[in-house]
Amino acid sequence: MVTAMNIEEIIALRDQVWDEHPIITERAILPTLSLMNVISRVWSLGRKGRGSIAWYAQPLSGKSFCAEALVVEMKRKKPGCGVLIFEVVEDTNQAEGRLLSEMLNQIDYAPKISRDLAGKRTQVHRALLALSGEARHLFLIFDEAQELSGDEFAWLKSVINRLVRDRVKVTVVLFGQIELKDQRSKLKETRSDLEKRFMSTLNELKGPRGEIELAVPLEAIDSKSEYPIGSGLTYSQLLLPRFYAAGGRLHRSTGDIAQQLKRLRLTGEENVVSMSVVASYLANLFIHLRNFDSPDLAITPELLRQIPMG
Repeated sequence: MVTAMNIEEIIALRDQVWDEHPIITERAILPTLSLMNVISRVWSLGRKGRGSIAWYAQPLSGKSFCAEALVVEMKRKKPGCGVLIFEVVEDTNQAEGRLLSEMLNQIDYAPKISRDLAGKRTQVHRALLALSGEARHLFLIFDEAQELSGDEFAWLKSVINRLVRDRVKVTVVLFGQIELKDQRSKLKETRSDLEKRFMSTLNELKGPRGEIELAVPLEAIDSKSEYPIGSGLTYSQLLLPRFYAAGGRLHRSTGDIAQQLKRLRLTGEENVVSMSVVASYLANLFIHLRNFDSPDLAITPELLRQIPMG
């Protein structure tokens, strides 16, 4: 890890990596209270041989963000485990073989996919068995899970049962739109076994709510982040090196930033802002401040009102 760089060296590095920086590309995985809750609950569930938990949310509330963060955190917490994000797509011509083929495609299965159903079942089993790694623990994360039908849940149950019989731990996480609540009700009426297996616990996922919750990701930008990896530089230290070296910190403007973001809160949700909105605003903020970086930079309400909201 780099322990010391002067300002000019940091600026040179910033110019070199600016276009790929997670904040600028809106791909930074920043902690939020909701995200930390998701990680904690999934990790606790992982002690079981087989478990499932689900979250629903409004569009742009951060489901995909949470899914990507889970991949990073589960691999960090349990080296040798396997983590797969399966993006569910609506299928009006559902069949078990089509679901199994799509799973193989999303795993990047290299060999030719079998044509017959029994062959596909075997291929999916072997691929997931290999993916479970030395830890023999597989985290299956389904994004847009509201698109899964009752039949597809039944087919997935069969896939998981076979893995469990081979002593692989399987932890299933479902992220879906608010329609996932309707899907749970349908399963409860028609296939209660599947409802209990996959959605006995259904939670709501929300973005940051107000100043207190927004402070968590902003503090991470100042002190609990690093880019490039191994540089020892936090996000704000690299992006605004003169401001940072003079003691400037973004999280001290949490209240003013929260006031600006209030204008973009989700419909029907008091003070709740989607993570995609937060990511976009932060990217625009740092882009705007790049040419104003100095020891005397003051992030004032007047300055924040100049930042584009999209």
